[in-house]
Amino acid sequence: MNQTYYPSDVTLMLSVFGERIRTARVRRRWSMEMFAKRIGVGRRTVARLEKGDPGVATGLFFTALWALGLWETVVDLADPGADKVGEFLDKQRFPKHVHLQKDKDLNF
Repeated sequence: MNQTYYPSDVTLMLSVFGERIRTARVRRRWSMEMFAKRIGVGRRTVARLEKGDPGVATGLFFTALWALGLWETVVDLADPGADKVGEFLDKQRFPKHVHLQKDKDLNF
């Protein structure tokens, strides 16, 4: 069986998100069974989601947030505007010098 490696930062964050989903569910006084029915899965899958199991589908994670009314919290996830490394790399691709073209047709 092929075992997928997940960096420790990823597994830690999945655990944090799972606990946050569990907290939101408990605050709403929803049982695991009730929550599972709302998001169209079984109770075991909810347990895996709340434990931060990396094998749980991303679509289910987003569906859980939607069902809890926390959908708006994912708006900034992977926002290109927050990608400082990507912005730096884009700037590195800019030409160092700009050469003006002398074209008589560009007489404004």
